[in-house]
Amino acid sequence: MDLSIIIINYKSAGHVLTCIQSIYSETRKYSFEIIVVDNNSEDNSETKITTSFPDVIWIQSGYNAGFARANNIGIRVSKGENILILNADTIILDNALDKTIDLFKTKPDAVACGVQLLNPDARPDGSVGRGTHQISGAYFKKGGLNFLLPLPYVGRFIRYLGYKVKTKIPSVKEVVAEQ
Repeated sequence: MDLSIIIINYKSAGHVLTCIQSIYSETRKYSFEIIVVDNNSEDNSETKITTSFPDVIWIQSGYNAGFARANNIGIRVSKGENILILNADTIILDNALDKTIDLFKTKPDAVACGVQLLNPDARPDGSVGRGTHQISGAYFKKGGLNFLLPLPYVGRFIRYLGYKVKTKIPSVKEVVAEQ
């Protein structure tokens, strides 16, 4: 399995359906699984999504776990060599996931990848990408990861969690959700 795609749902079945359809339409080259973690929507999201896409792995969290914790739930069951945390309102364009996996296969030292965020009119979103930031810099410190983990950058953070080697993942509090 090349890619595990994790999508969090909370009463957003319409967005999730559109997102999943775009994944299937724009991802042809690599194998993938889609894991939807539901944050206790208490609506008919599960029926709508799993009826339209029976291959989707549906996880009902049983409570509103929040974004970070729900993603960790999905990561724990994922089987892909790479993980994509994808917002439910995302539409994949121009074979973006295939291109991203191509990048990881040609650059084995790469540990993270960002994409260009576009507005619905296909113009770049001005709220992101205003400058170049090192992951070990502002994001790492702002997120509190520099205090949580003894290693200096996200590449080691991923290895520290043991994702690639499938070791037991230590209990790490969801930094984003608990700030």
